[in-house]
Amino acid sequence: MVRVQVGLSDLGSDIAKYASKFDMVELRPNPSALPKPATLRAWRKATHPSFTFSVVLPPIVGSLAMSKEMDSALESALSVATTLEARVILLSTPTDVRPTSQTVERLKNVVARLPKAGAALAWEAQGLWERREVMSVAKTLGVIPVFDAGQTLVAGGPLVYTRLRALGGQSKISQSVIGRLGEQLMGRREAWVVAEHKGSALRLKSDIENAMARSGPKEAPIVVRPAPGRLRAEDEEQ
Repeated sequence: MVRVQVGLSDLGSDIAKYASKFDMVELRPNPSALPKPATLRAWRKATHPSFTFSVVLPPIVGSLAMSKEMDSALESALSVATTLEARVILLSTPTDVRPTSQTVERLKNVVARLPKAGAALAWEAQGLWERREVMSVAKTLGVIPVFDAGQTLVAGGPLVYTRLRALGGQSKISQSVIGRLGEQLMGRREAWVVAEHKGSALRLKSDIENAMARSGPKEAPIVVRPAPGRLRAEDEEQ
């Protein structure tokens, strides 16, 4: 059965308290205010070994603006990922990064600098990208394409990374969205689900697992057929 991990897009509290409620968290290292290595090691120690840290690369990296500043930000973020033993490294490109051949080349350049082992690599394209374009480029890059499961289907493959957005963080995640996601996760190996509505996130894992249970294979009803032969009079009366 798929291993579902649910979390929020920021820590927002004590790590031990947070990890008692959720299975994963997205961290966004700020190059100008990075946590100290000792703090990062304490965070890792305070969580279960299966807890997932997902490190989102800084905006300057996502902008694909090749520069010394980007190089420094990328190096710092990867250092954070290494110290935390991050399970996922996520590259998020903003709306002004458009689907062009130049963009694809720059994406290749950045992805080539990411670790090839120890962490799953994911890419979230915002803006004017069509789904087929994202899927095609993600396949070329060898990364997990990230989609909002509330808006479209998640990508195929054994690993799934999805974000369930909420307008202003206020809209609850509907049961219909959860039901569709549960159906799509059947047969996968691992799924990371980031919820932008904290109230929904607290029950999201159990709701998804319940949706998968409802979508799973059902046992065929047992059909009892009468044995061949003539009915007796008392059988007809009954």
